[in-house]
Amino acid sequence: MSDTHSDFKTDINNPYQAPAAVVDGEPTGATYQPRFWAWSGRLGRLRYLAYLTSISFLTMIAVGILGGVLGAMQVVRGNAGGIDMLTVGLMILYIPMFVYSFALARRRFNDTGRTGWLCLLMLVPLVNVLVSLYLVFAPGTDGPNEYGLPPSKNSWLVIVGGIVLPLVFIVGVMAAVAIPAYQAYSAKAQAARGSGF
Repeated sequence: MSDTHSDFKTDINNPYQAPAAVVDGEPTGATYQPRFWAWSGRLGRLRYLAYLTSISFLTMIAVGILGGVLGAMQVVRGNAGGIDMLTVGLMILYIPMFVYSFALARRRFNDTGRTGWLCLLMLVPLVNVLVSLYLVFAPGTDGPNEYGLPPSKNSWLVIVGGIVLPLVFIVGVMAAVAIPAYQAYSAKAQAARGSGF
């Protein structure tokens, strides 16, 4: 009798057996591939860093090119109006980056299970530093949440972009600060040696 009862439990045609498929939501292992440009969905920490750093580098390159062209135009023309054109041009270039960074922050907040409206905190001075740190270090929710499926596994390009690009950026900023400071220190040291101190 016990053999018959165990066969009854595992019988595939048993109408009283619980379904094996997920019937009340998304499949547990389902993910989605985040797009570079999107307003909705979720975005993981590493992909957030990779996307934000890459758009920052692209904007800096565009700003450098625009600054060089407008600066050369100012020198050729010999007028002070080039500074105004440079300011307007830089503002035009930074507006898309500003909007895109808010879209990324919104998606990152969604990944942590919070509303995207919290990205408006990035407009508050000093609070924006804490918000940025939260977006970089806060883990996303496991599995689907009310904002969608979790993002898919990071590709090698996202991993490189999320780790290497921020490191290059940090080293570049440190070099931009340290090299002129070292040159000024060297000049003062040579001047002090020359004066006999």
